[in-house]
Amino acid sequence: MRKSISLALLLATAVTGPALAQQAGRPEAAPAVPREPPSNERVGISIGRFIGDANTAPAHVTHDVMFTRTILGAGDPLKPGEPGAVLRYNKEVALWTLPEHNQTPIARQPELVVLYVESGEGRIDDGKQFWDLKPGIAVMIPPNQAHRFTNTGDKPIQMMTISRDLEPEVKPHDGILVRDVNLLALTERNVHWSNMAKYVFLPPDGYFPTEHMYIVYMNPMTIAGAHAHTRDQEEIWVKITDAPALMQLGSEIRPWPVNAGFLAPPNGQTVHAAINNSNETQAWFYYSRLAPPPVPGAPKPAPRPQNPAIVEGVERATIAGRPISQLPATAWERQAR
Repeated sequence: MRKSISLALLLATAVTGPALAQQAGRPEAAPAVPREPPSNERVGISIGRFIGDANTAPAHVTHDVMFTRTILGAGDPLKPGEPGAVLRYNKEVALWTLPEHNQTPIARQPELVVLYVESGEGRIDDGKQFWDLKPGIAVMIPPNQAHRFTNTGDKPIQMMTISRDLEPEVKPHDGILVRDVNLLALTERNVHWSNMAKYVFLPPDGYFPTEHMYIVYMNPMTIAGAHAHTRDQEEIWVKITDAPALMQLGSEIRPWPVNAGFLAPPNGQTVHAAINNSNETQAWFYYSRLAPPPVPGAPKPAPRPQNPAIVEGVERATIAGRPISQLPATAWERQAR
């Protein structure tokens, strides 16, 4: 979020620019007049192409017993195409649903998959170790990693997922990586006015050098500062809570139900923002690839000082797997035997 083109920053620059020039001894310039960004009609953009909603998407089968509903898929955001087919770096953003008392076979898939558990309870295992699944658990599954899902409860497990192929230069994580987002500290605070973010997965975890996956929170009755993104950037927002909200894309707004989301149009003109017009704190699943990749051989910037609370939160939130031999059978598994 930090490297996007902030509308507030542009307006501040327009106002302060002449004052700075005067301080430097240059002739006083006429004050710049802040202006709103161009309308969608002026840009010539149909924002429906950048929005997807799992609630209205057709269901398909994944892992033999789970349902998947695509929110956004692969495509070129700068060329006309099918609605939702706008992802340049990722293959799919989707909602996975595992019905109650059900289990997938052990599977492998060529893509990197990151998921966030919205509801339900169960576990994931790799045939040797297992991890509990509950709301707030995030999982990174490296390419070709064995994995199996089990629903141990009486309600479906719903998981927000994002998947993509890895570039050759990216070193994937060694095995399944699990973090409890509930235990993470807030890494970003009041970004774009109102966004409070927890960094869940970062490049050292097995992502591209400029990729991030966050959970972003907004307090009741708040609005984010509208800003735009440029052509090589990819920023995805999907709402994972069910209270009322609105999405702004340029000069239009839309209702924002749970499990609906958008790609911020990367044209440098169409601003986007979230509006939480409810009395509840709400959360969004967020992915970004904003900065260009590091130049080989270029000096690395000095690392920023680490907040001890954030470091401690990551350590506490990273969940170690337990031997599958310690796994007690559920009541329905015992009955099946």
